[in-house]
Amino acid sequence: MAKEKTHYNLNAKQLHILTLLYKFRYATIPLLTSYKNLKSNSLQRTLDILLEKEYIGRKFEPVFKIDRKPAIYYLSTKGIALLKDDPRFDPNVLHSYYKNKSISTAFMQHSIDTLAVFNALKRSYGDTYQIFTKQELSAFDDLPETKPDLYLRGDREYFITLSHDVQPFLIRKRLAEYITHSEEEGWSGGVYPALLFVFADSNNEVRFLDFAKKSLESAGIDTDELSIGATTIKALGDYRTSAIWTYARETSSPVGLI
Repeated sequence: MAKEKTHYNLNAKQLHILTLLYKFRYATIPLLTSYKNLKSNSLQRTLDILLEKEYIGRKFEPVFKIDRKPAIYYLSTKGIALLKDDPRFDPNVLHSYYKNKSISTAFMQHSIDTLAVFNALKRSYGDTYQIFTKQELSAFDDLPETKPDLYLRGDREYFITLSHDVQPFLIRKRLAEYITHSEEEGWSGGVYPALLFVFADSNNEVRFLDFAKKSLESAGIDTDELSIGATTIKALGDYRTSAIWTYARETSSPVGLI
């Protein structure tokens, strides 16, 4: 039997990796294997083929080896051009990816951390929620201008913002934007999504929640009307419990998504 031909000489597995690099923008082998529940050797072979065919790029600096950090993979110009033929992918998002190779390592790391948070949420909640990345939100007209890193949609909805590597004043500005959007634009589903923020440590988490309470009070919004919660990167990595979110209420202990 003749082998079935595939578009662009890529098979379904290879094409799927390209879609994941669109979804997350940057990724590593450990996080992709966790996402897909694959063996790293199999994924490595697929990535090597895509590298050889120049559909993806790879960033690995000498310091990565010292710090025991894995290589970072991203769509190359050729991979971007391939996906432009597919109406599922936003051309404006793809156009921004032409800068993939030159963007700072810190920016890349933020995308990689987003994938890690995505994996943690899937581990805790399975298919309870549809989870969209920022790159997938261009078609959602009712979102704030500054898109969250992740948007969870299910019986309840959530905006998740990774704040562990962002200056506090920028996070406070983001919170103010979302509070204003909740008041002026409302939400088509009725209940505005809970606003969740992920911090580097518990000290920053506590300070933010105190600021969030004051912000809600200043806006005349009850904490039951708009839920604002926070956790830490470390807590998200804890496999033992999903009760990691603390909310901006008078008395609140860590709980799961509410």
